[in-house]
Amino acid sequence: MCGRFTLAASPEDIARLFDLASIESFPPRYNIAPTQPILLVLGGREARPETAVDGRHAMLARWGLIPSWLRDTRGFPLLFNARSETVATKNAFRAALRHRRCLVPASGFYEWCKEGRKSRPYLVKPVSGRPFAFAGLMETAHGADGGEVDTATILTTAASADLAAIHERMPLVVEEGDYERWLDCRTFEPREVGDLLSPRRAGFFEAVEIDDRVNKAAYTAPDLQAPSRPAGEASSPGARRPGTVARAPSAQGSLFDD
Repeated sequence: MCGRFTLAASPEDIARLFDLASIESFPPRYNIAPTQPILLVLGGREARPETAVDGRHAMLARWGLIPSWLRDTRGFPLLFNARSETVATKNAFRAALRHRRCLVPASGFYEWCKEGRKSRPYLVKPVSGRPFAFAGLMETAHGADGGEVDTATILTTAASADLAAIHERMPLVVEEGDYERWLDCRTFEPREVGDLLSPRRAGFFEAVEIDDRVNKAAYTAPDLQAPSRPAGEASSPGARRPGTVARAPSAQGSLFDD
């Protein structure tokens, strides 16, 4: 299973988008992988009762959720995503969906389209070029030694019609107008945000075929996002001629498939 996403927006742009009073400086990141720290936006004190923060704030967490009730992580799977269709019924995610919903800022994500024995990587990014947010959940895990670690997962949903040729799943994107409802766990219960657990509308993203250097998590230079085909040449997933696509086999592994 492969997967990556990117956050290349400036701290100032993120602060404006999410209405943050302040945010620590961070560098652009072009190849974020599971187990690495990711930026989260939380709604306030209800997400972290022990803090004195009431408004929206940003924090870092390990990408790969560990339920707060788990004491021994040996043999436990890396929960870096959660299916939106079943998240309310899964024991690992149920409490976080009720009490600790978050947003994960991003500039785009990577997906691989299986064609024969090869997989072609794509950068999927908003047509607008603006940053956006995945729907996320966070938990503070407690170790056997008494230590704590903040962890998070990204929710997934069925792919929108224009991305289904690459893969049948995609990350769940929260509309800017729905940020407050998703983050306000005190006012809105899971059943009251259920309508947000659906695919992003077609036309929001564009997919660009890129070089397979993205396969290596250690490669983090911005040039990995450069198109692998000359400008104007069709790079649609499965393209044989402009406007034709072939659906990827459902067995293809993905960051956004559990």
